[in-house]
Amino acid sequence: MKHLLTLLMLASTALLLTSCNDLAADKVVLAEDRFIEKQIIFFTDERNISKEVAYYDAIIELKNEYPEDLKHLEVVNFSTDKSNPKIQSTSYPAIVVVDNNQVVTKITGKAHKNQIIKSVTHAISNW
Repeated sequence: MKHLLTLLMLASTALLLTSCNDLAADKVVLAEDRFIEKQIIFFTDERNISKEVAYYDAIIELKNEYPEDLKHLEVVNFSTDKSNPKIQSTSYPAIVVVDNNQVVTKITGKAHKNQIIKSVTHAISNW
């Protein structure tokens, strides 16, 4: 009986602890260990650079128009971040705009340069 009670207590504790580590879907995957106040993150895959031309063009234009906001642009490369399985699940290419650790804009896959610029500009205009 004593062993059964101990086993039951351990199982309930394990269940309680494992159910508490779920992250909200709108939290930034990269920000599990840090708070991101304002950040633009560009997910790139150098193996498919031809699909990312619109993203690079948009980033260049945005850097010219908003140099301070894009000063700390974070680039996450698929080939260098294979160690993080959560990053691998992200679609490439992608741009994510984060404000107060919440994703406010996310553009993934094939997109036109003007669409990227418009979405990012709208998001950072509220900063």
